[in-house]
Amino acid sequence: MLPRPHRSPKDSYQAGDLDFDSLILRIRRLAAHRGYDRDALLSPMLKRLIPAGRLSGDALADTAELRKRLRGAALDQKSLAYLTESVEIELDFARLRLS
Repeated sequence: MLPRPHRSPKDSYQAGDLDFDSLILRIRRLAAHRGYDRDALLSPMLKRLIPAGRLSGDALADTAELRKRLRGAALDQKSLAYLTESVEIELDFARLRLS
């Protein structure tokens, strides 16, 4: 078995180095979906981070707002992975609502 690379606890989970672009794109796709229902979201963390109303449709403003919310949430790598998976699951449920 190969040894795992050592990462200092101080350096390992800094929200500043996380790349939110992929998650923001997925959240915007979910919020724009016709089958999206915020009240039916299963993840409480995702529900806290997605704005209560529909997104404005202005890509730059929506991206800036979501980036601000994600940075304010002080996420680590595990939280980011959880949110990404949750968004994908919610997209599947949104598609099922339409069928």
